[in-house]
Amino acid sequence: MGGKVIVGEKATVSAFEQQAPFYKIIHLATHGKANDEVGDYAYLAFTEVFDSLDNEKLYNRDLYHLNLNADMVVLSACETGIGELRLGEGIISLARGFSYAGAKSIITTLWSVDDETTQKLMTQFYTHLKVGMAKDAALRQAKIDFLNTNSSLKAHPFYWATFIPIGDTQPIEPPSNFFIWMWGLVLMVVGALVFYVWRKKSKVIS
Repeated sequence: MGGKVIVGEKATVSAFEQQAPFYKIIHLATHGKANDEVGDYAYLAFTEVFDSLDNEKLYNRDLYHLNLNADMVVLSACETGIGELRLGEGIISLARGFSYAGAKSIITTLWSVDDETTQKLMTQFYTHLKVGMAKDAALRQAKIDFLNTNSSLKAHPFYWATFIPIGDTQPIEPPSNFFIWMWGLVLMVVGALVFYVWRKKSKVIS
């Protein structure tokens, strides 16, 4: 599906905060930790920066200052959909933080995730998204694919049922520049055909 991958020492909180507002799909594959006492202190872990006072944890409270334009945020991490139950407000979780920041939809988790299973699920999830399936349908089909190709041990709900969709589950639309590129290609082909026909007629006349 294209995009930019940031891994290793470049995957810092600062890099995320600077670049996240410019992307329609944000996928975070990292360590997550809920906080059922003070939900604003749930966090996602990023690469540690040596000689820095920052602990490279993106806290839920930090998300309130972001201005995202994302159609979907995928939180491929542990415990991103659970947290403090606050009277009158509901669950204060990382998923809620990303929703507050502007994400239209979120794929979140209800407990700890298994790395190997998650990699397989997410691969299938994006495969189905790419062909136009709705987000909830793509996630459901990814789970079915996983169940159909893994042993009875891995079929336990612990491995696959933790992922749930929240928000707008409509299919991901192609980026706007896709249509510009497509029409540019069409016009280029039409122009080439017109030129080809004109050249042939010119030869016949001469």
